[in-house]
Amino acid sequence: MQNQAALEAVNAQLQTVLNPFASFSQLVAKNVETLSKMQLETLTAYSELTNENLQSLVAIKEPQDLMNHGSKQLEIISKVSQRLLEDGQKLSQIGNDFKAAVDEISATTINTKKDA
Repeated sequence: MQNQAALEAVNAQLQTVLNPFASFSQLVAKNVETLSKMQLETLTAYSELTNENLQSLVAIKEPQDLMNHGSKQLEIISKVSQRLLEDGQKLSQIGNDFKAAVDEISATTINTKKDA
């Protein structure tokens, strides 16, 4: 009976110690997944822009086509600039969300330690 109580106490202490690590590991895994998805979306978007630009370049057969291609370069630069801004904002938001979650885990752990 006494051994059972001691075992339960040790188990509770281990859970108190290991729960923050498990929570942090889950958070890191989720963050890696989010970043991977973002990178894949970004790569796809830039690849599509590059392919469109190459197709436009290959289609040049006359001087007018070259002029049209040149004017489309401004559109492409605008799209790339916009995409870079959006990607930066997404990355910043991911970082802020991660920091907030880590802070929450830390606060919970500190409160648990104070209560114990």
